[in-house]
Amino acid sequence: MNQTQEAPLPDPQRRRLLGVCAGMGLDGAPAVSDAAALHIPLAVGEHVNRAFVVPLLQVLEQGGGWTWDLQFAPMGRVLALAERGQSLAFGLGRTAAREAVMGFSDPLFSSRIWPVMRRDRGLRLSSVEDLRGLTVCLARSMSYGAALDAAKGRDFQVEYADGDPMIRLRMLAAQRCDVALMSHRSADPWLLERRLRTAAGYTSLIEVGAVPLITEPVHVAGALGSPLLRYLPQINAALRRQHLAIQALVDSEL
Repeated sequence: MNQTQEAPLPDPQRRRLLGVCAGMGLDGAPAVSDAAALHIPLAVGEHVNRAFVVPLLQVLEQGGGWTWDLQFAPMGRVLALAERGQSLAFGLGRTAAREAVMGFSDPLFSSRIWPVMRRDRGLRLSSVEDLRGLTVCLARSMSYGAALDAAKGRDFQVEYADGDPMIRLRMLAAQRCDVALMSHRSADPWLLERRLRTAAGYTSLIEVGAVPLITEPVHVAGALGSPLLRYLPQINAALRRQHLAIQALVDSEL
């Protein structure tokens, strides 16, 4: 692990997650021996669902024969590390601004932006346009797709929080905003609603909208001109090689 890493993944946790992957039939043999394995620095948002993301990264390691040097950090730092060429970044969507300075892998999976409301408000939101005139709780330093990013501060007011979704839920419960936006890969709103209710301790207070406002692929990305971009073809090859195992994780309830 690099000395600059702020939250390295402990070896026991890596072993437990490898066991989970093995139990799901995801324990493919690495392409090269451990002694010859590459070490690729990868910055990951500190509030990601690690129960899903870490097995996904393990599957890519097994498909490509490298080892990730993981650094969990706030999204602002993840972006800064990638833009400075010090690390690749996990889970970024493509935007015009990012494409001007970054190269991207093939899609890892699709992420959906879901509206979360207080049930007593009776809001019915199905598109970005439906946010007009509302106050929306968003995560700072996160892109929500071109259409939604362009509408911020123009069509709706914004209350920012850090990347922890529980903070946005508390803001919603306190009526500091009309709707909080949450990202989740599942196409089933009830899966996200159940997770949020369990994590926040709320029961019938919140509800997740029936449809996502945005669906977009997420990628591994790195700075244009960075030597780290040479790893993107290998990452793309591992994505193709491991697509069935990756889809199994995406479809799981992890």
